[in-house]
Amino acid sequence: MKTLKTISFILLILVTPVYSISQVTLDLKGVVIEKISKEIPANTKIELTQIKKETIGGRNLIRLYMYINSIEESVEIKYLDKIEFDISTPKDFWQHQIIKNKAYESIINKGMQYKLRKELEEEALDYINYTESNNYIFKDSYLESYLYTIINKIYPIKLGDGRPGILNIKILKSTNPNAFIFSNGTMFITTGLLSTISSEEELIGIIAHEISHFVLDHSIQNINEATQRKKRAEFWAAFATGVAAATDVYLASNNEYYAPGTLTIGTAVLAYSIASELNERMGLKYSREQEMEADKCAKELMQYLKIDPTALSSALIKIKSISILNGNYLALTGEGTHPAIDDRINIIGGPTTVFNSLDYDRTMSFVNSFNAIVEFNNRHLESCEALIKRNIASNVAVEDDYVLLAMITTFMYDNELKNKEALSYITTAKSLNITPSINLYKQEALVLLRLKRNTEAIESLKNYINDLKSEESIIKNIKNSREWSNVNNYLYNEKQWAIKMINKVKHM
Repeated sequence: MKTLKTISFILLILVTPVYSISQVTLDLKGVVIEKISKEIPANTKIELTQIKKETIGGRNLIRLYMYINSIEESVEIKYLDKIEFDISTPKDFWQHQIIKNKAYESIINKGMQYKLRKELEEEALDYINYTESNNYIFKDSYLESYLYTIINKIYPIKLGDGRPGILNIKILKSTNPNAFIFSNGTMFITTGLLSTISSEEELIGIIAHEISHFVLDHSIQNINEATQRKKRAEFWAAFATGVAAATDVYLASNNEYYAPGTLTIGTAVLAYSIASELNERMGLKYSREQEMEADKCAKELMQYLKIDPTALSSALIKIKSISILNGNYLALTGEGTHPAIDDRINIIGGPTTVFNSLDYDRTMSFVNSFNAIVEFNNRHLESCEALIKRNIASNVAVEDDYVLLAMITTFMYDNELKNKEALSYITTAKSLNITPSINLYKQEALVLLRLKRNTEAIESLKNYINDLKSEESIIKNIKNSREWSNVNNYLYNEKQWAIKMINKVKHM
């Protein structure tokens, strides 16, 4: 009797499924379009709840778990194509993409990999803390709120598939047009990208593309395929050293800041902030197939939201144009984080309309002003001028915009008509009284000297010295010692220059 009970217990173990945590949780309703079994005929309404790997009798099987009339049923994964799902919310859309693009396969085979995800979460926080503490994050509460309204349109608070991570967004000070997302859901979008595009539709396309990488778990897949990774402390120490070196080079070649206190050394990070080493470390070095998959996902989301999907190709065309204009050819070749732009545009399809919006430009005006300053310092004068004119066209230009426009005019031309035009920009800047620019009187003096109005130029130089003295009392609030030293030196040298110029002009 005892032997019989033992045998029965062993048989029970053999025929009872042994469940692992290798599963994807879903909440998708649909209908069976082709008979699966006698119990699940065509036109049966179902609610898919899980895709799960089971080990039965030594065999690994992947099965779909669903409810039919409140009764749980399970079938093999091969019957998935016999179910048509209802897509009525963004959450439904993204869960369907997990199925459609077989993103569940990696999770089913390797499990949720919570340890790896936790490590990447900590490294994402390392990067966030690094950018925050070094002033690489662009702060604009209104713009941040706007970006979250975009995310809320296209993505639920949480996907609910069992993976951790809630989307949040950071704006990175970089004129290089780019966006990327970490496996914990933190998305970075550069000031350069926000200024490169000019409509909400294009922005939705870009954000949807990055969310697709997150939903489809591309970064985790890439890290799983990596042969080796540096130790965390070793990598981030090297990264910080590299950025510091890039900053020193930038400072050496840009001794004259346009606006101390506005343009900080944080902007020196420009391209290095999203270097290839970081991409590889965080699993962001996507394959061509992954990029195309994310584009297709974004395109389908836009169609679902009734937004013209060619807005994404319009954004890519603008990225291509600004990259050519500023000499960033890496973005065009497919050697960076994305494949060649032309390939992506061709697959998505060319724009069916012109995507430009004054409302969008008003929302991005602070970003446009910031990027204009950086582009001016990099002597990308055409890019700088285009950004300023977008602010002027949308009636939100500030003093720095008009002063920069005057400077660009004097850099590109030297005749009486253009010099008077430059002076008119200075006059407009003086009339605004929004955020007075420290460079205003200096540029006024330079234009007046071109027009041979020396007495007026001397008065402008005196006003410039007074503004420099006022700025000195403000810079004590700068906490970064390297930045303080650089700005303090700038103010001292400018005062000396202005004093000498007054003496020189008196003898002209």
